[in-house]
Amino acid sequence: MITGWKVSNFKSIRDGDDLPLGPLTIFAGANSSGKSTFIQSVLLVAQTLSNKVGSRSVILNGALTSLGQFDDLKSTGSESDQIVIKCTCRPLSDAEGYPLWGGPSLPTRRGVYYGRRAMGLREVSFEIAFDADPSSPERDVFQIQPRLFSSALDCTLRDEDNVDQKYSIFVRHAGSAQKISLLEDSSDADEYLRAGLAYDVTLDEMSMSEVKEEAHSAQPVGCVLRHFLPARILHTVDPVQEEARAITAILQSSRLVRPSVLTSRPWRTRDVLLSGAILQILKDILSKEGIDLDGAIAARTQQASLFGPDDTGIPLDLWPEILRSLSREERLKAQQALQDADDLLERIAEALKKSASSTDTPTVIMPYGPRHILESSRYIDELFATSVKYLGPLRDAPKPLYPLAPSADPYDIGLRGENTASVLEQHKSRRVRYIPSAHFRSSSIERRTVTRTLEAAVVDWLQYLGIASSVESKDMGKLGHELKVALANSEGKHDLTHVGVGVSQVLPILVMCLLADADSTLVFEQPELHLHPKVQTLLGDFFLSMALCNKQCIVETHSEYLIDRLRFRIAAAEGNALTDQAKIYFVEKPGAASTFREIKVNEYGAITDWPEGFFDQSQQQAEEILKAAALKRKVTRNKGDA
Repeated sequence: MITGWKVSNFKSIRDGDDLPLGPLTIFAGANSSGKSTFIQSVLLVAQTLSNKVGSRSVILNGALTSLGQFDDLKSTGSESDQIVIKCTCRPLSDAEGYPLWGGPSLPTRRGVYYGRRAMGLREVSFEIAFDADPSSPERDVFQIQPRLFSSALDCTLRDEDNVDQKYSIFVRHAGSAQKISLLEDSSDADEYLRAGLAYDVTLDEMSMSEVKEEAHSAQPVGCVLRHFLPARILHTVDPVQEEARAITAILQSSRLVRPSVLTSRPWRTRDVLLSGAILQILKDILSKEGIDLDGAIAARTQQASLFGPDDTGIPLDLWPEILRSLSREERLKAQQALQDADDLLERIAEALKKSASSTDTPTVIMPYGPRHILESSRYIDELFATSVKYLGPLRDAPKPLYPLAPSADPYDIGLRGENTASVLEQHKSRRVRYIPSAHFRSSSIERRTVTRTLEAAVVDWLQYLGIASSVESKDMGKLGHELKVALANSEGKHDLTHVGVGVSQVLPILVMCLLADADSTLVFEQPELHLHPKVQTLLGDFFLSMALCNKQCIVETHSEYLIDRLRFRIAAAEGNALTDQAKIYFVEKPGAASTFREIKVNEYGAITDWPEGFFDQSQQQAEEILKAAALKRKVTRNKGDA
């Protein structure tokens, strides 16, 4: 669930506050006050992360919204060149308090882990800043495809000792000219790596410790991004030091296994050899134990001598075989002698440095990890790419037949609800978990959920809203899909062109919400359009039921009936049971900048600090009616007395 959002320098939102979001978040205010601007910032992130072209940092014009070019979005008169968006998310937890998101199965040193992680993701936040780089000759291109200026990702994970651990990464755009020399000796360097070197990266200490377990000399030098999220971290390593450490680890190991740890070495591609110089070091150490290394090598390699002037060597893979050729007593003595050689690493490193094939040039590698950073990045990516759904204010007009849905997503009802008939027909037998409307028919809400088919759940809430008594979808082949509904006060079923427009307004809302998975975020603009005040009122119950089912709803509305219903439910609930479920923001634009003011509703349903202009027009009008009626009575009475 998205628990916090901040946007700055974006249209009328100049210096945005960090707004806490609840399971049900309502935005209300006058027209052109900035409500839709806030929602557009959410859609901007969602359509970016759902786009398949990962090289584009930000998608201004995509599947969910078309925002024009960068200068159309940057706040007028702002001194800052960057638009900034910050988001905080908290993954859904199960009944025992464990996060349901354990992270993807990323490769680790011990293989791939499946099942619940020892560490569960508790919270993730990211902050991105993007601009059109006014100093660049490619500024016109950046107007449509903005440049990522910086990206920060912070995450909190709870370990097996129930202690929260924090990890972070900060990526900032930097010139790659000074780093491009790192790729000059790499024949397989491609644009993927070169793009990563365009960024400077900073990791927290714990993440760096994880990377250094794989490559001790690693230093972050760049970051390959998928849009604005880190996908792989580029590091430079000292190839001599890394190879020396790897060889030493094999030589000092007590296990007689093939040194497969080196088969995927990212810093070298040639076969690892124990050079003549290294073999001489081993010979010096083992000769003190009375072990003839020359003889053991000759027996295994059929070579009379390996210590000639040409400095030939043997593959490291042969070392376990050489040890096996020794007697058990000699083998144990050899292993112990090598383990006791404290200076073995330094001596091997020195030998490698003197080798003709060695190089002092740092090598760029992309190790797996840091694992927790990449897990958090994957969570954000999946959340916004698959779990953020949007329904616009204007619905598709009622039709006798609805065309086949062109969307590749079988759950996508469309921005106008145009695919509702297709989605309902395809999934009408799917079982969904929801709170039935019967649990809202009294002042106190029963939170118990039931599992029924999607069709049954839709009919249940249609009846509660008073829109229809039943709905029927039918696949008409290449003609599309037919939708018919039955009304409570009429016989037979009718297509949507012969019933009130309220059905075509409400049906997409019900299907979209009921079909969504838990931990989804559902965004609506003016869901109350064309609906009777009673339906608007009861629609508040439906949105509240979704919030109680762990489906976050963000609603932009002009309906005082919907908000009054939420106030009633908060007042009717026991104690503070519902006060944390709903957050209401009143958006104002006193000048050129929008401001967001949280409307506090206490446990009695009262608004403690009622702002001017917040749905007070009806009350003011009622007062004016009473005053006018009183004045008219007084005038009439005076005329009668005369």
